[in-house]
Amino acid sequence: MGFQRMVRGSLMTFIAAQMLLATQLSTMAQAEMLSTNEVISKYASYADRDFLLSELNRQEIRDELVARGVDPKEAETRLNALSNEEIASVLQQMEHDTAGGNGIVGALLTVFIILLVTDLLCLTKVFPFTRCAGR
Repeated sequence: MGFQRMVRGSLMTFIAAQMLLATQLSTMAQAEMLSTNEVISKYASYADRDFLLSELNRQEIRDELVARGVDPKEAETRLNALSNEEIASVLQQMEHDTAGGNGIVGALLTVFIILLVTDLLCLTKVFPFTRCAGR
């Protein structure tokens, strides 16, 4: 009788220890500090990738890809394979290489200023609202 009690007690202790260890190991969580910049850059890269995919899904973009001999599905696959830095680089190029961007506005402003100065120096008479500085 004493031997059975001793075996039963040690068996119960062993099972209780196993249950305790099993529940403790399965609920352990690892935590680390994340900076705000890391979180923002992570979600910004997702937004950038989604923006490029939505641009790729536009019909006129797909038509142009097909006209140039590029399969739109392959372009989408390659876009998904780009790293976050490459996505940021593509977006930066798109921002700076806009068709008819600020280059035309700058050129028109330069021509206006040159004509205005030549009107004020009595070299031309383009604008009726200017007067010659010599008269």
